[in-house]
Amino acid sequence: MSLRLQHIISCTFGLALSFAIAGSAAGQGQGRVVGEVTDEDGNPLAGVQITATNPNANLSEFITTTGNDGNFAIIGLVSGQWMFRADCVGACAERNGSPRGYGPSEGPSNITQTRNAPIDFALARIRHPLAQMLGDEAVAGLDLDAIDARIQAADAAFNGGNYQDSIAGYEAVLGQLPALSNLHFNIGNAYAQMQEHEAAIAAYDRALADDPQNQTVQVARARARLASGTADATDQQVLEQAATSLSASREDLYNQGEQAFSQGDVDGAAQWYERANMVDPSWAKPLFKLALVALNKGDMDTAKEYFQRTIDADDPTSAAETAQAQATLNALP
Repeated sequence: MSLRLQHIISCTFGLALSFAIAGSAAGQGQGRVVGEVTDEDGNPLAGVQITATNPNANLSEFITTTGNDGNFAIIGLVSGQWMFRADCVGACAERNGSPRGYGPSEGPSNITQTRNAPIDFALARIRHPLAQMLGDEAVAGLDLDAIDARIQAADAAFNGGNYQDSIAGYEAVLGQLPALSNLHFNIGNAYAQMQEHEAAIAAYDRALADDPQNQTVQVARARARLASGTADATDQQVLEQAATSLSASREDLYNQGEQAFSQGDVDGAAQWYERANMVDPSWAKPLFKLALVALNKGDMDTAKEYFQRTIDADDPTSAAETAQAQATLNALP
């Protein structure tokens, strides 16, 4: 009796196990795909990560890598729509001689339990940003990472107030890579910071020679011409358009105030100076000019208030205005 019962239990367990295995196999599937990953020139890429995903599957993700021949295979996929993706960065990129890596590639494929079409990828090498911007021919034979480092050093010199060093750095890069004409704009900005307006204008002209419709450079050139006393009607129009735009800088607004003040429109000048102050409350120049507007209108109390605000701003870029404000305030009754 006990033997027979044991036999029945054993049979039942075996039957349940066979159903469980069959169910597991059915849930996992036996769909198989193979494929190859190459670069743009058709060379096989080794170590590329291949990811297959299907959120509706019991096992929703499979990951493998390509062999030295660039081939891969995945088995165990259920029928349905799968997304396949190829990635080659980091160690994979180094292994294949492209330190910047390769752009990923992905796409869907309908998988069945019978024969499936191969899934092949051709990955594009990630090029240096300068090569992408200027073209491979313009940068052929150049160490672009070294040029990048020189540009960053020149930027750091500019941001640190070492304008002459920044100019030398940008000019050195242009000597190697003349096509990088946007650096003329940076050179112009450095000269403008040193109040060398003629040199700034010349640099902006070189930038505009390659990009004549660049509004940012046009505005910077018009500012430099205004500062040098050579602005014409076109420059005035450029500055006015810049000042009335939503992205107007404090300089654009201040310059319009200067223009209005020179023409005797003190109320109009005050409005521009106030807008410049709203953009940068810590900038002393428009505060000082608002004090002069109040003096011009005979409003002594308001003038004193703005002179004091000019002093309190403690703005190192407006040292002359601060000194004048203090001297004038001391002289006022």
